[in-house]
Amino acid sequence: MEVPNNLRMTLSPTTVNKNIWFALLTALCILAIGLFLMHKASPLHQDAVASGFLFDMVITFPVAWYFLVIRPLKLRKWSILLVITCCCTVAYLILPTHQRHYILQLRELIALPELALLIYTLSKIRHIRREYRQLQAILPDVAYNLHQSMVTVMGNTTAIKIIASELTILRFGLFFWKKQPAITASHSFSIHREIAYASLFGVIISVCAIELVAFHLFLLHYSHTAAIIVTILSIYGTLFLIGDFAAIIQTPVLILQDRILLRTGLRWRALVDISNIASTQKVTDSFEPTPTCFNGGLMKNHVNILFTFAQPVQIERLYRKPITTTQIVMTIDRVEELIAII
Repeated sequence: MEVPNNLRMTLSPTTVNKNIWFALLTALCILAIGLFLMHKASPLHQDAVASGFLFDMVITFPVAWYFLVIRPLKLRKWSILLVITCCCTVAYLILPTHQRHYILQLRELIALPELALLIYTLSKIRHIRREYRQLQAILPDVAYNLHQSMVTVMGNTTAIKIIASELTILRFGLFFWKKQPAITASHSFSIHREIAYASLFGVIISVCAIELVAFHLFLLHYSHTAAIIVTILSIYGTLFLIGDFAAIIQTPVLILQDRILLRTGLRWRALVDISNIASTQKVTDSFEPTPTCFNGGLMKNHVNILFTFAQPVQIERLYRKPITTTQIVMTIDRVEELIAII
């Protein structure tokens, strides 16, 4: 008898998060200490320091990642190849020119298993696309359907969920101008206009751009490589913000024939039978949800409608496990009109 996926996980979500953060902190420490020592070491000892840094990057950290993340989360063991590749890339950027041949030799050793992994992944893309199109034909929802199609083809694992979430964010972040497929719905309700979220986003993205340039120039005084790495990470973070905003604009709440699709961008979604809605109530900003009520507001302290359900409903969340609840409080424009329709 096959053990269900939810029973395979022996660690609590808190422990898992701690393991991931500890592994990332380890990588940051290796990077920071390695850069510091290579800049401070005398020319006589610089090669030895660089060799130690190379060992930590391509051996110590991948081993730590395996025992802290891959093994506890039951991830596929081949994912360690991706970690080693990333570490080799960073080490290649940092190491002195005359030591980079070590990285090239290591890349030759892992090239064959990486090629096999690439072939395996490409063989699955056709099946994922077919499953995705079938789901889109039923109800166009890029985030949910991409996740479901990957899970159906490649398995319901934490790694697949993370990859699907990242691909969805990149889709909305890089192609924010692309409109969503038309959906046959009785009514649609935006969620961002009444709280002027577009103006707030404009302020946030402007501040991020200014800080990105300033921090990049600051790091250039100490390390050109560190400045490039931090800038790349910051640009990815900016893409995340843009993707989140684009999804909020392009994925409104929908009333279908006998169901309602509640969602806040990519953050969460719940497809609910209208007959399961026990009541809808307009609330004010001072409303305090109960501990069992799911707060799905665009801004947690600005909500205006409370849904109460006769039977628990499931909420799909980005990067996190689904949850069930009997109440959802959120933000919707034209709330009186929606309540009247329901």
